[in-house]
Amino acid sequence: MKGVLYYLVIFLVVSVSAGCSSEKKDSSGSSGDEAKPKLVRKHRDDGTLSSVSQVDEDGYLHGVKVNYYEDGKTIHSKVSYKHGRKEGPAIWYYKSGQIYEQTNFHYGRRQGVTKRYYENGVLMEEVTYKQGEELPDKKVYNRDGEPISD
Repeated sequence: MKGVLYYLVIFLVVSVSAGCSSEKKDSSGSSGDEAKPKLVRKHRDDGTLSSVSQVDEDGYLHGVKVNYYEDGKTIHSKVSYKHGRKEGPAIWYYKSGQIYEQTNFHYGRRQGVTKRYYENGVLMEEVTYKQGEELPDKKVYNRDGEPISD
């Protein structure tokens, strides 16, 4: 009798557990599906890939947007967005794949140090921004990486 009762209890526990929603919840209690960005691919008239971006549930850019040069393969830029506004790191590239510019955005404005490079990878300039405004301590370098004075 104890054996049958034991299996009956196990059966009930498994049945009740299976009947509960198997949807995963995050720490806020939501399933997380509504916060998942949707991937959007855009193509040019000739069919080459123009950009790949993530958008939120309202259709705003949310995540990293990757733009491509005319060949549809070479990355032109990677820019981070948060609900339609530039937020976080952004990088632009030469066609060769070398980094042209690295910067950060906060609330859609440049914030912190922006670095630009020559195509050979040598630092061209460093510009500091605060709330989108360029600060006066800009540093410029020649193609050998030596500082250029004003």
